[in-house]
Amino acid sequence: MERYRFSDATAIILAGGNSSRMGGTDKSMLSIKGVPMIQYISRQLEDMFSEVIIGSSETEKYAFLGLKAVPDAQPGMGPLAGISSCLSASSHDLNFVTACDIPEINGELIARLFEASQGADIVTPVSADGRYEPLYALYRRSVARIAEELLGEGKKKVSDLFDRVNTAYIFFTDEGWYRNLNSIDDYMSYIKEN
Repeated sequence: MERYRFSDATAIILAGGNSSRMGGTDKSMLSIKGVPMIQYISRQLEDMFSEVIIGSSETEKYAFLGLKAVPDAQPGMGPLAGISSCLSASSHDLNFVTACDIPEINGELIARLFEASQGADIVTPVSADGRYEPLYALYRRSVARIAEELLGEGKKKVSDLFDRVNTAYIFFTDEGWYRNLNSIDDYMSYIKEN
């Protein structure tokens, strides 16, 4: 398997959700291959990026990872607030953002995001059926300011950013690797297959 390295960029794992579709179970701490899912994700990202940031208001909970944890500047405003706060705390211009419930990190897709980043503020995958993946996308640090403006207008959807900045879209096909573990059923199905 090819080894990918994005040394001039930061990876951000958003872990601020309340896991409502998991029945209140903290999905970031669900066990995958003997470790909490967030650790399973962070280990993959630490092999690829020089900096990995956790976006969560519960910074103490993730201290065991030994990574910088950044609380939302505007708590309760969803992933857009997490993206804004983490981009502001990032050491790099380019930032790969993912959620704590997408266990598999695909270096080939991330490389494609970087390849499409010239002149773009955001590069997001889009599937054949038109589904965007804003929580598996590339963001420039400057997007934090626009995100703050949207939050100030009471807008919380990450996709609201797309019309405000230069956004590039790349075609995305999951080929079986992409799993978003939103529910206990999703998790159990993933565990059985892996």
